[in-house]
Amino acid sequence: VFLNHFVVGMSPLAAVQSPRVYHKLVPNVVRYEDATMADGEVIEFSTEAMEFLRRRGHVLESTSPGAVCQLIVQDLLAPVSGGGGGGGENVFRGMLTAVSDPRKDGSPAGV
Repeated sequence: VFLNHFVVGMSPLAAVQSPRVYHKLVPNVVRYEDATMADGEVIEFSTEAMEFLRRRGHVLESTSPGAVCQLIVQDLLAPVSGGGGGGGENVFRGMLTAVSDPRKDGSPAGV
């Protein structure tokens, strides 16, 4: 999820919803998610990605979802000086984006 958002550049929602891949090395099998969630959403590894891994000699195995996550991303803009208190503190303005994993029951909330 982290790599999908911060390295690949996926949106927080796409990063959380994308299928997960797990390779423990022993046994030498790449496990990938392939499941339908309770709300009807289908999480499946793309055929192109599976073929890419097979061409490189990986053994693939479909598995049910395992780990779940919550993702909160804080995008900060440049600090705005002051707050009127004379302490020289900076106020950051920006946006929080929260995503709840569809693999579990829940929803994001904030105050």
